[in-house]
Amino acid sequence: MLKYVKEQKAVSRLFMSVCLFMALAVACINAKASAAEYSATLNTDRASGVCTYTVTGIDPAVIHEMSMKVTYTKDSADKATSASGSSIDDASGSNIVTALEQKIALNSTNCTDGTYTGSFSMDSIEKFVFKEYSVSFTMGTSEAGGEAQVIDAGKCDFTIHKDAYKLKVTGNRYDINRTFNFTTDAKDDIAVPGTGNKIQLIVWENKSNISKAVLCGGERELTNTEKTWENDLSTICHSYNKYNAAVVLVNKYTEKNSVILASANFQVAIVYSNVGSKKSASLEKKRSFRAFVGSLNSGLGINKVRFSVYNSKNVLIGSKPATRKPGTAYYYADITFKSLDYKFDIYTIKATVTDNAGNKRILSKTGKADMRMVKGKMDVQKKQNAVYNFKVAGIYIPGNVKNINFNVYLKNNGKQKFYKKTPGISSAGSSYTADMSFAEKGNYIVYAYATTQWGKSVLLNKKPFKIRKSDLGKNGWIYEVYGGREYKLYYKDNKLVTDLTNILGLKKTGNKLYVEVNRAAGCVTVYAYDKDKKAYIIPVKTFTVSVGRDVSSTGTASSLNISTSFTPLGSYSVSSNGAAAKYTLKPMNEPDGSVVYARWATHIVGNVYFHAIAVGGQSHYSLNPATYNKLGSPASAGCIRMTVADAKWIYDYVATGSEVNIVMGNSSKPGPLGKSPTITVDSSINYDPTDPAVPVSRKKADYSAGHISGYMTKTGKKVGY
Repeated sequence: MLKYVKEQKAVSRLFMSVCLFMALAVACINAKASAAEYSATLNTDRASGVCTYTVTGIDPAVIHEMSMKVTYTKDSADKATSASGSSIDDASGSNIVTALEQKIALNSTNCTDGTYTGSFSMDSIEKFVFKEYSVSFTMGTSEAGGEAQVIDAGKCDFTIHKDAYKLKVTGNRYDINRTFNFTTDAKDDIAVPGTGNKIQLIVWENKSNISKAVLCGGERELTNTEKTWENDLSTICHSYNKYNAAVVLVNKYTEKNSVILASANFQVAIVYSNVGSKKSASLEKKRSFRAFVGSLNSGLGINKVRFSVYNSKNVLIGSKPATRKPGTAYYYADITFKSLDYKFDIYTIKATVTDNAGNKRILSKTGKADMRMVKGKMDVQKKQNAVYNFKVAGIYIPGNVKNINFNVYLKNNGKQKFYKKTPGISSAGSSYTADMSFAEKGNYIVYAYATTQWGKSVLLNKKPFKIRKSDLGKNGWIYEVYGGREYKLYYKDNKLVTDLTNILGLKKTGNKLYVEVNRAAGCVTVYAYDKDKKAYIIPVKTFTVSVGRDVSSTGTASSLNISTSFTPLGSYSVSSNGAAAKYTLKPMNEPDGSVVYARWATHIVGNVYFHAIAVGGQSHYSLNPATYNKLGSPASAGCIRMTVADAKWIYDYVATGSEVNIVMGNSSKPGPLGKSPTITVDSSINYDPTDPAVPVSRKKADYSAGHISGYMTKTGKKVGY
């Protein structure tokens, strides 16, 4: 019995020992499980849209499963459904959305060295959105129980890097064709994760929403290269407004136009410089004016333009379609005066543009066409022997003036009696003139009437004037006899005009004149041709000169030699021998062999020239004052010496081939204009006071000091003589 008891006690002790061992083992196992250290890492392959994860520290003998949870944080732009289609808010109202949950069984087959590797793709997420996803793992419990561990694996970036994309619209707001350039940052080659990504260009009007966007061109593959769309806006846009353009992502995860990668805006407008009118000689000849709109361009194209014309009472008078000038943005229409019923008025021009989309728009700017008559300014001037000149200037009649008539009436006892009528002659610009002679004094009034191209007579202007008895004296052109010959002289206020350069309107080239040298008087007179008398009898200008010292000689040009100093008598012409006719500065040989210089030399015959007094050098300040003071007396070696101003006049105005007649003459009868006065200088003066190259300030100073008796300004005005 004792032995049995002992054996029972031994068994009990053994059982207790086994139980204690097992309890200690379980405790050790639980302690080991509780102390396990798990870790997880993520790697996101954006190109393929796959996130690979690795969990370490797993003992499959201890832990048999884990749960993976993929979440993202919603924002205001997110849709209100979860991956399963339920509300995205959990019971606590959290903004955390669960996108994917998976239970993963763990065993020795899929856990190698305590490491489990797995992955999930964008396709794994039922309701995928381009977000940054958070990935965590909940480690399962052992059979003995215990608390589960949650491991944060990190972030999986499936977002779209929109900053990598840009959209640019090029072209002016009035261009019908625009270019859309979509570019990407070369440093971000996978701005959109996943495969099968395509893009589309859409455009919609600013005042509407994106749901009404229009697709521009087909889909394009989304690559890391620039994409360009060339579009004709007339097929896309249908009104003048601001428009939005966007490049949207197209793949299986997106709804229509839901993901905009880049956007830009642009404007479709109609632009122009101005609306106006134009007149020209050719248009006036057609009795019309031109309505135009300049630099007209439209983002929707231009189908047609039409001009409407309104009178000053804003009544529509007519309209006409416009023509486009080839190769330009200039549109015009020629409006005839007939279509306006020949009414003088200020017309308003409006332009209506119809574009290729069918829109009609009246341009806000308007033009003016001033088709009023301009009466001009009336002037009455006395000319000569009660000959009056009538002039009306600055006139305008649309369609041009057909003719002008001046009707003159004599006023007597408050009544007007018709006196004479004379047609006007067109002069420079828009002026008409007429001369009328009067035989009696009195009060007169002259009316200027214009006849339009369509035969209507209109009064332009009128002006009263008075003729006194004293007004019947010399004025203007008068034929008078001098030295037994008749000349045509010009008087102004009973004073003989001795320089007719401007009166005759002579130009500096091409004047065929007659020049007569009165050797005895030391005087040269230039004559112009009188068409009425058919002779050179209009004395234009006279010059006091020095001829050759040997005035008694009657020799001709052929008898001139180095020892003779006479100016040959006879009829010659400018450049009689065909040699070069004129020189601005000509070297000349003196009888003693020295060389002098003559300015403004005009050749006559042989070695005989008209020229300014020869000087010892080429400078304007090398004049011999003693020689200068001999002007008017015989002093030369045969040439005809003159002042610089007089020689230059001959050089400028007397054409080659003009007749030069050198006569013995008579000192008491220099010519019909007389003998012009001369300037004297003292010994301190070494320049010609008529020389335009010498400053007027110097001439004034010497004149004031008494060194010269007179001078000439640059404009030809004589001072002191």
